[in-house]
Amino acid sequence: MNSFLETGISLVLLFFIFSIITYIIQELIAVNLRYRSKMLWKSIEQILEGKSVAEGRVQLMKALPEDDKPFTREFYAHAQIRTLQKDLKKKPSYIPASSFALAIIDLVAQRAGNKTADLLTDFRNGLRHYINSGGQFGQVLRNLLDHAVSLQDLKGKIEDWYNQYMQRVTGWYESHTVASVRIIALALALVFNLNVIELAKTIYRNGELRGKMTGLAEKIAGGTEGAAPQYYNVFEKKAAVLQADYDKKIRETADTAEKEKWKKELSDTLDTLAATYTRQQIMLTDTLLRQLRDTGLPLGWKERPAVFSASFWKEQGPGTRWWQNLLLALIGWTIAAGCISMGAPFWFDMLGKLVNVRRSGIKPEKK
Repeated sequence: MNSFLETGISLVLLFFIFSIITYIIQELIAVNLRYRSKMLWKSIEQILEGKSVAEGRVQLMKALPEDDKPFTREFYAHAQIRTLQKDLKKKPSYIPASSFALAIIDLVAQRAGNKTADLLTDFRNGLRHYINSGGQFGQVLRNLLDHAVSLQDLKGKIEDWYNQYMQRVTGWYESHTVASVRIIALALALVFNLNVIELAKTIYRNGELRGKMTGLAEKIAGGTEGAAPQYYNVFEKKAAVLQADYDKKIRETADTAEKEKWKKELSDTLDTLAATYTRQQIMLTDTLLRQLRDTGLPLGWKERPAVFSASFWKEQGPGTRWWQNLLLALIGWTIAAGCISMGAPFWFDMLGKLVNVRRSGIKPEKK
C-alpha cells in the first residue's frame, strides 16, 4: 500500500512542478507580448462600443485592430488613462477603478451643452447626449446615477461596477489562454519525455527514488521549499500597485514638468520590474528542475531514450509489436500534458492531501 501511495505522491509532485513551469512560461509570454493589455482594451471596447470580447475566440497575440472605435479611443486618449501608458503603442495592462470612474465621468460631462459649476449636473446632462450618440455604456451609467445621491457616491458605484466587470474579464482572459497552456504542456511533455506510463513503472520499482521524491513532496507541501508561494507572485499584481501609486502622484500635481517626470519614472520602473520578473521566473524554473533531477528521476531523452533506441522498434515479448510501444508512449505523453494543463493550484491541493494521508500512519508493509 505504501508503494502505491508514494508512487501517486511522486506523480502528483511531477505534475505540480511542471504545472508551475507551464504557468511561468505562459506568464512570460503574456508579459512580453502584452496579452493582458490587449484583453483590457477589448473588454473596454465591449462596454463602450458594444462588441463581444469572446466572439471569434480573439487571438491575443495579434495586434489591436485599427478600425474606428471612437468611444474606446476617446477613453484611452483621456489624460486620466494616458498617464498609465508608456506610449500610445503600448496600452496599460491595468487601469485602476478610480481612474476608470474619473475618466468616464469627465468624458460624459464634456458632452453637456451648457456647462455648470456642478460636475454631477453636467454628468446628468451629458449622459443624455452620450446615449443619443450611441453610447452603449449609457444605460448602465443611468442606472448607477439613479441610485447615487452625490458625485462621490456615483464615483464609488462606477468603481464597484468596474471591479465586478474586471472579475469577469479575468475569467475571459483565462479562457483565451487555455489553448496556449495546453500547447506549452504538450511541448514540455515531449521535450522532457514525460511518458507517465514508463515513469510510473520506474518510480514504483525504485524504492530509493520514491523516498527522495516523497521527501521533496513533503517539503513543498509544507511550504519549506517556497515553490507554491512564488506561483502567485505574478507581474501584473506588482505592476498594478505601482501604476495606482504613480497615478495618484500624477493626479495630485498641477505642474506639467512634474507630471512628465512621474510618467517617465513609471515607465522605467515597469521596464525594470518586467526584466526582474523574467529573470526571477527563469531562476525559479531552473531551481524546480534541479530539485526534481536531484531525486534521480530520469527526465529527458539522454537519460531515457526509449523511443529512439533500436529496442523500442522491436517486439518486446510475445504478442507485442513496435507500434504498440509507440502507442503507449503517445498515451503517456498525452496523459502528462493533460494533467500538467490542469494547473498548479489543483495539484498543490492534491499533493497536500496525499502527504497528509501518508503522515496519518498507513501501516508499513510486512517484510
